[in-house]
Amino acid sequence: MEEDRWGLLQQFLRLANCGLTDYPRSIRDSLALLASSLKLEETALWLLGPGEDEFDQVATATGPQIFSPCARRPGRSTEAEALRLRHPVIRGLNAWYPVFDPGHNYGVLSLRSAEGNPLGTQDRELVAAVCQLLGTLARLHHHSREKHERASALDQFRTLSAENDRKFREISVLYRISRLMHSTLRLNELMHLILSAATVPDGGGFDRAMLFMVNERSGVLQGLLGVTREGAELVLPRQGSGRIWDRPEITPEVLEVQRRSQFCRRVVKQRLPLDLNDSALARAALTGQVVFVADPLGEDGSGAALAEALQLGPYLCAPLLGRERALGVLVVDNQSSAEEITPARRRFLELFVSHAGGAVENSMLVQRLEGAHHDLRETQERLIQGEKMAVLGEMAASVAHELKNPLVSIGGFAQRLVRQAADGSQVQEYSAIIAREVQRMEVMLSNILGFSKKQLLCFGECRLDEVIEEALALVTDALLHTSVRLVVEIAENLPTVQGDEQKLRQVMINFIANALQAMKEGGTLTVRAYRASLRGDAAAAIEIEDTGGGIPPQVLRNIFNPFFTTKEEGTGLGLSISHRIIEQHQGEIEVLNREHGAVFIVHLPAFRKHPSFR
Repeated sequence: MEEDRWGLLQQFLRLANCGLTDYPRSIRDSLALLASSLKLEETALWLLGPGEDEFDQVATATGPQIFSPCARRPGRSTEAEALRLRHPVIRGLNAWYPVFDPGHNYGVLSLRSAEGNPLGTQDRELVAAVCQLLGTLARLHHHSREKHERASALDQFRTLSAENDRKFREISVLYRISRLMHSTLRLNELMHLILSAATVPDGGGFDRAMLFMVNERSGVLQGLLGVTREGAELVLPRQGSGRIWDRPEITPEVLEVQRRSQFCRRVVKQRLPLDLNDSALARAALTGQVVFVADPLGEDGSGAALAEALQLGPYLCAPLLGRERALGVLVVDNQSSAEEITPARRRFLELFVSHAGGAVENSMLVQRLEGAHHDLRETQERLIQGEKMAVLGEMAASVAHELKNPLVSIGGFAQRLVRQAADGSQVQEYSAIIAREVQRMEVMLSNILGFSKKQLLCFGECRLDEVIEEALALVTDALLHTSVRLVVEIAENLPTVQGDEQKLRQVMINFIANALQAMKEGGTLTVRAYRASLRGDAAAAIEIEDTGGGIPPQVLRNIFNPFFTTKEEGTGLGLSISHRIIEQHQGEIEVLNREHGAVFIVHLPAFRKHPSFR
């Protein structure tokens, strides 16, 4: 397909060059070739008169005359919009492409596609390229109508032929750059490719390029990346007499070198208000037009500060346009070479950013799609995990219920043997072991049954300082047998909460027990309670912090999963039950690793007169 497009471009170029001797026929043949190659129903070139205020001729691919007279003022028509914007206007199956050069508007190419065969992206790029060649032919027609002297006509033809060659080279460069931009969907790599292509000599040819992205939430243009010609050569190196366009060096190391350059660091620090009257960059973003600044230091607002910070010479601001809004602004200058930015260079940049804007928007859409796919996959995995846990809970409850009765009998007989056996005998020793293990199994089964059953909470007004004190009292014996130092910090103005005191006390005991197990060699256990906020409303917060070394990241994301444990003993249900209790209280639990250990932070909504619990 790419070879076909390339072949078509060459055919159009040959037709344009034939315009040196017979430009009317070249225009008709170009329209006919365009209509046949794209299967168009209608193709017409509307030509402006000498005053550029009225269409006075129309050229078509068929009919007895190549140029038919007409009298039609553009007014507020779609043709007028295309000429004003100097940008194609596409509505359904109809399209209007302006035909112009930097100095003059010559007319509008109007197209109508066949039903079910709208213009694709490559078709539009081909039409845009053909319009440039038609602009040369239209210029010939324009000058012919002004009846220039025969003696200067040949020189003019030669000049226009050279311009055709220049435009063809320009189209070739844009074609390579367009392919380069579409070679990656990674937004970071694409930004580096765009700026590098804008600065290499046989690409955009500017000394420096800067990219500012629109941040609609904060209403600013934010500096994202800056590339000099030297940095661009790293991404698009030369090979022999040419440049490697199809194999750019976009390795992490090369991109990091570009980002660490002094120039890029200065660009990244820049923030400009998205205000129409503040800077040329904002005007470009808000109007969608390329803006040229001849005197950077004479700019108003933050434009002058930007020029001073980046030592800008005369520069161009070109918006990267998506379908509905400006995505960012590309800024280029020739600060080192002081080369003049001509209208032709401005026209090239307009075409360049039209390709870049589409590529950036595609990359952003792919990024959003990947994010949505990732979220959907995580949701699906959580759903599957939830279903597994539900089945596992039912099975565990059934097994626990069946095991509990025999264990009670075994434990009872073991306790009886302990009492009846002679002191110090092996029978007494073995019986005691059996009794302890049965007791441990009964506790485990009780936890499993408690987790699998629906929790019934008895809500009332609770004072968290009392809940904490009662929980600490219950673990006093355990603390005395350790080398752990206890620190309690409870604020005086702690709000009351609506909750089940027994369940909240169970949560505190679970967290404290976990902290003690993490500090077997000693440490500091800190319990704090203070005023906080939760989802914008008043709340109370409780922190249980240890110095046990913290929780590994791979464990941290699973600690609230049922039956997940890293210990040799226990069911892995303590934290899961605690998490469920806090959720039933409309609260939240956060787990963080700090310098010497981990901290569990519980937020509970403050008591209100008419609370609503589900």
